[in-house]
Amino acid sequence: KENRDVPPLNYERVYRLKAAHPELRIIINGGIRSLDEAEEHLARVDGVMLGRAAYQTPYLLAEVDRRIFGSQARPATRREVIERLIPYIERHLARGGRLNNVTRHILGLYHGEPGGRLFRRQLSGLHEKADVEPLLEALAIVERAASLKRVAA
Repeated sequence: KENRDVPPLNYERVYRLKAAHPELRIIINGGIRSLDEAEEHLARVDGVMLGRAAYQTPYLLAEVDRRIFGSQARPATRREVIERLIPYIERHLARGGRLNNVTRHILGLYHGEPGGRLFRRQLSGLHEKADVEPLLEALAIVERAASLKRVAA
């Protein structure tokens, strides 16, 4: 199935290896849950890998170019991400694929945002859907939740 066992992490050992061999390109992997943590590691190694964090909270990748590489470009909004994904989903469905084959990878897109749980719940139940309508419904749910939060604030 899937690697669910996380081995003990020893970042200090990796840092010592990099200090002892600065000519080596050292990329650290494992247990990095945020861009703040990634930036801390980047002060001591050449790169970081975001695994589970990127999968569970994919929108954190929207800030990578700005925070890590200094880009001034505006990242796509979550809505724009979904809008750009729709043509791919439609091609996938036209070839006989299932909607949840794609949407399972974006369940965490609204993680930590108003309506994020509703978004995930709406998409989690999809199996044999043959169009993008459930995704658009999930988007409408999360946008309603966000607007209600703005009104309440």
